[in-house]
Amino acid sequence: MNNNNEPKHSVRVSVPLVGGLLLVLFFGALAGWYTRLWYFRRNLERLDIEQTREVTSGAKYKFINPLLTCDLTYKKDLQQFLVLKEAINKVIQTHVAANDVQTVSIYFDTRDGKWLGINTNELYFPASLMKVPLMIAYLKKSETHPEVLNKKIWYDGSFNLNVIEYFRAPSTLTANHFYTVDELLNRMIVNSGNNSTVLLANNIESSILEGIYNDLGVSLSAADSVALPDYMTVKSYSNFFRILYNASYLNRAMSEKALNILSQATFDRGIRAGVPTATLVADKFGERNNSNDPQDPTSAKQLHDCGIVYYPDHPYLLCIMTKGTNFEKLAAALKDISETVYRFVDAQKLAQTTP
Repeated sequence: MNNNNEPKHSVRVSVPLVGGLLLVLFFGALAGWYTRLWYFRRNLERLDIEQTREVTSGAKYKFINPLLTCDLTYKKDLQQFLVLKEAINKVIQTHVAANDVQTVSIYFDTRDGKWLGINTNELYFPASLMKVPLMIAYLKKSETHPEVLNKKIWYDGSFNLNVIEYFRAPSTLTANHFYTVDELLNRMIVNSGNNSTVLLANNIESSILEGIYNDLGVSLSAADSVALPDYMTVKSYSNFFRILYNASYLNRAMSEKALNILSQATFDRGIRAGVPTATLVADKFGERNNSNDPQDPTSAKQLHDCGIVYYPDHPYLLCIMTKGTNFEKLAAALKDISETVYRFVDAQKLAQTTP
């Protein structure tokens, strides 16, 4: 007899039972998600990045190659960079054994997304390399305020920070003279001018520069820390050049302009010294001396070079960061590593075109 007027075949489901079923479903889904995440991380080294770029961009642009899509696939050739890695490590070991360098980090990236890293967790002080994001900040602002590039800034000659550098700028600013922002950007990058850098840094909103750092995951708090003067890895810095080449942060015109300026840099002791003279390179170098005297042979020094080498139909990104006690020897290491990478790319290209 059914005293509760319930249907004869109804099923009572208690609240604890419903809650239990929900927990089972939740943890089952969580376990499935975790399994997929574990599988993805376990196979991360086997994954590759398939990129689609604008095919017609070569007819319009000289320095950029806009990225349209990016997909993960499995690597077809896991051994591709082993030969290069061994060759670079031999060069590094030779320079370490000769006391030319103490620490070296490498990041090599091809246009199709494949990359090679050596000692990529080491932290460095980027020094003049940070002139690139300052340039990016101005070019980003110019996209909405084009008049900023024509703004005139006065240099009174009361400071000259170029004298503290070992690899000094071939020319400096003239005292008691106005310079446009566009002129200062060129001098800052092409000649690695410190005076131009000071003027530019003092005439842009800090929020714009901070926004670029934040967008690319660069920690400003670490950069300002006295306890941690070295705060950037070779791989994290390479992002600045990647976004320029991909035209993924600045618009295409400004990305092209930035790399055009970088291609005119006068420093020829690093990456440029390791490739044929006619090879187009857009790069920036940076040096740091822990002593007030750049000639001090006992102080710790850092010398870096990062940029894009425009090997015909196969451009690549190369960043090299070094620590040691002699700038000349560090420069020699940069050159030898650059030459090793170029020879590898050249051999790979030859192998692809040989029947």
